[in-house]
Amino acid sequence: MIKHKFIISLLALLMLSLNACTGVVIKEATYAPLKAKQGQEQALADFLVEGAGLVAKTEPKTLVWAGLKNKDGMMIFDVFEDASGREAHFAGQVAAALKDNAGVLVQGGWDKGVLADVRNPKVLSAKTSNNPSEMKIAMFVPFKAKAGQAIALADFLKSAAPMVEKTEPKTAYWFAIQISEDEFAVIDFFADQSGVDAHFGGKVAAALKANSEALIEGGWDKGIVANAQRFEVLVMISK
Repeated sequence: MIKHKFIISLLALLMLSLNACTGVVIKEATYAPLKAKQGQEQALADFLVEGAGLVAKTEPKTLVWAGLKNKDGMMIFDVFEDASGREAHFAGQVAAALKDNAGVLVQGGWDKGVLADVRNPKVLSAKTSNNPSEMKIAMFVPFKAKAGQAIALADFLKSAAPMVEKTEPKTAYWFAIQISEDEFAVIDFFADQSGVDAHFGGKVAAALKANSEALIEGGWDKGIVANAQRFEVLVMISK
């Protein structure tokens, strides 16, 4: 079971939490994994970097936008205050440009290579900052709740951002998201490896590890550690 005193203290801290950059509550996110066509890896990476500038100029409701890359492919991750921000994003210039160029850049093109893999999760809790250009590393960790534990896991994640805010100065951006009824993920951003190390050695990770056998399919090793994906941050903006 989740440790009662720990959760109560986190919930109390939650009442003090505000978005550090904008003062708004981030409720929605979108992420889209992308695989470049053979020989188009650099072109797709360049497209993401250029796209960030266009997002900054034309999408006031896109609060954070990041282009990520690792050995398996690339990913776009962005967050919004509400569903209207997501709608504006998908109707915007960057989405239109990606649609126009997906046939050349992305395996599967627009329909099978982009739209088929887009996920639109809810943001359960978040910590943001004002230094997106300094971010070099992102960690994306998806996991699944054990049967009957989705609500408890969601409550835990809702309570965690204030603890990150209080105890992890090197975790600049932290998002806990709910992808489906029992699918969740955490994505966070760091300026360097010392931030990653401090995060995984921190209080939130320790609490999640302590409760993972009860809450998460596969527990800590098979449910969390085995699913962790490390990305290079190609570009990131936040407002």
